[in-house]
Parts: sequence; C-alpha cells; structure tokens
Amino acid sequence: MLSRSGRPLAKVMFGPIAKALVRMGVTPNAVTIVGGVASSAAALVLFPLGYLLVGALVVTILVIFDNLDGQMARMTSKSTKFGAFLDSTMDRFADGAIFAALAMWGYLQADEPTKAWVVSGAIAAAVVGGIVPYARARAEGVEYSASVGLAERADRLVFALILVLATGFGATHWVMAIGLWVLAVLALFTVGQRIVYVYKQMAQAGDA
Repeated sequence: MLSRSGRPLAKVMFGPIAKALVRMGVTPNAVTIVGGVASSAAALVLFPLGYLLVGALVVTILVIFDNLDGQMARMTSKSTKFGAFLDSTMDRFADGAIFAALAMWGYLQADEPTKAWVVSGAIAAAVVGGIVPYARARAEGVEYSASVGLAERADRLVFALILVLATGFGATHWVMAIGLWVLAVLALFTVGQRIVYVYKQMAQAGDA
C-alpha cells in the first residue's frame, strides 16, 4: 500500500537529493549497494546494543536510498534489468538484517517474560515477510502480476520501525513482541492475497 501511494510524496521529498547525486556522477547501482549494506550494518550494530531511537533514525534515513536509486535510474534513463535485480537482492539483505537485529535485541535486551516472544516474532516476520516478494517474483517469472497486498515491503518496514521507536521511547516490551507477531500475520495475509490474485489470473487464462 505505502509502496504505491508513497511514491509521489517520495519523489517530491527526495527528488532534489537524487538530482544532486546524478550531477555528482553517482550511479543508481552504487546507491543501491551502499544503501543496502549501510542499512544492514546500522541495524545489526545499533538495535542489539539497545540504541533503538538512534537506530530507527539511522535505518530510516538509509532505507531512503531504496527510493533514490529508482529515481536516479529514471532521471538518467539507466533503468536496467540488472539494476532491478540488484535492488531486489539488496532489499532482501536489508530486510533480513533488520529483523535479525530485532531478534538479537530481543535475546539481549528484552525483559524475560517477552524475550521468547520477541525473538520468535522477529524470526516469523522475517521468514513470512521474505515470501511476500518471492511470490511476486515467481508470478512475474511465469508472466503474471502479483503486485497487490495489504503489507508490502514499505508497509512492513514502517510498521517495524514504529515498533522500534515506541519501545525506544519506553513502551513495554510486549509492544514489540505483539507487534512483530502482528506483522508476521499481516505478511502471511499478503502472501494469501497474492496467491489468490495470481490464481484468478491463471484461471481466466486457462493456466490454473
């Protein structure tokens, strides 16, 4: 949802940054790699150590790079299949790192009653969340569309970072624990939406 509706706003907010990077000669693929590596490293270092507020801010800023590379590619007419592949691959690295970092935070920092729930919730959100983009990629691999769903990548990241901020501001650790499991359920629902959507397309085409 946010992945689609947020694009016009992101273009207005970050368009000048994208233009500046293009003028500096920075390539979209370079931004993709730097953004993915930096956001992964920031999450894996800051969250487990308990720096939730700083970590949420830094990760949010770095995740913005995911939008910049696409804007830069369109500005320079350098949108390539490899660029799309690289972007998707680095997204998976960043997503995995963020939820692994939250699992580590749960193990190292969460209160004892919530520890197991935070760790298991982070793992569930990471695993099921990873199936969401896979379902779309697999559908597109057989020439169908699956770009639908309640909780796309941007939605899940925003939700996760809100949980981090809330916990950093002093909310009970149950907020993180319950929130991560809610996120896992939302991702599972999104997978179901994509399966149904693709099945309907295939049924109409006689491929189901």
